[in-house]
Amino acid sequence: MADQQLFRARRMFVAKISTPVMADLLNDLLADRILNEREREWVFEEHLARADRASCLIDMVRRKGASQELITNLKNIDLLLHNVLFPPVGQADEAAEEQDPPISPVLILCDENFKTHIQRTDKLAYPVMPKSNRTRVALLINVRNFVNKKWIREGSEKDDAAMATLLTALGYRVVRPETGEPRKYTGEDIDKAVKDFAQLPDLSQTDSVIVVIMSHGKKGAVYGSRGKALNPNEKDDLFPTDNIFEYLNAKNCPALRDKPKVIIINACRGGNDGSTAANKRDGASAPAPTPGSHRPADTDALEEDDIKVHIEKDFIAFLSCTAGNVSWRHPFFGSPFIQYLVEVFNTFSHKDHLEELFTKVINRFDQGPPPAIMQVPVKDRCSLSKHFYLFPGL
Repeated sequence: MADQQLFRARRMFVAKISTPVMADLLNDLLADRILNEREREWVFEEHLARADRASCLIDMVRRKGASQELITNLKNIDLLLHNVLFPPVGQADEAAEEQDPPISPVLILCDENFKTHIQRTDKLAYPVMPKSNRTRVALLINVRNFVNKKWIREGSEKDDAAMATLLTALGYRVVRPETGEPRKYTGEDIDKAVKDFAQLPDLSQTDSVIVVIMSHGKKGAVYGSRGKALNPNEKDDLFPTDNIFEYLNAKNCPALRDKPKVIIINACRGGNDGSTAANKRDGASAPAPTPGSHRPADTDALEEDDIKVHIEKDFIAFLSCTAGNVSWRHPFFGSPFIQYLVEVFNTFSHKDHLEELFTKVINRFDQGPPPAIMQVPVKDRCSLSKHFYLFPGL
């Protein structure tokens, strides 16, 4: 009976259980000798996304025939969640009617009333085109395959699939570069793809764009499929990420003027692991840098009918790691940055604006049992002047 109860509650268990509750549950199952140390570590170390961890845990316990022990421990840890998943006898039908609607396997859809509320009350919100009139577009580039086989980014196909599903669910038509071999793009291919994307006729009918690039990288650039040069007479195969801002700015892409332009880069920005030793008693801070002087930039003379506009505005970049550090990726499960991003967007994009979503992704890296992944995503080059709500489904 307990095994059948747990099986029926599996989908909601995976959707609703939080990381702290899961950690407590694992500790209790270890104390009860249902799981051993290696099995407990396996759930967290080999599964980066919260939903994957929950799926692994519930399936492992069911295979051991310990469903009742999991249900009992969950009741002691989180009575509210327990009663949602396993309502008392006689209240099951009533609970089924009152509980939250099932979560979509892709994301939670926005409510029309919430959209109306935001448009009436949040004066710092970007306008969103009606779904019937817009053609949202997103550029997705994943450099998985490299000339040097050691550089192949195994597991990035999981990130690719997760991002494609998310972007489509958010209402974006996903555009990919056309080359001879899928997921094998040189720096020139990436450059051409972004430049061509900036000239798409669809941009006049979109309220926003998203550009996602995943590859190896260094500070300020991502690698193309040829990677590092083999001899001093050659150059590394690189795409400078500054080019994205150049091609999509108000001068070169007027169709996107005053529209949110979201840049997501999943790539290393150096070789350090992102950690350092710290003394809890050391509260001293470094001296502030001396401000530098500057003068106004020269501007071209304007024609009589022209107006000045900001050449770079309404951008936000979200980078997978801080400068000089690595961006981790698992060869089976993909990158925690992408998996956490998709998880957060699935759960909160129906009610939070974009910058808040990015903040939640950053916080995900501090969750879970130690050692936490030494990686901190970064909001960068943000010139958004308003809040950008995605309104999924509307």
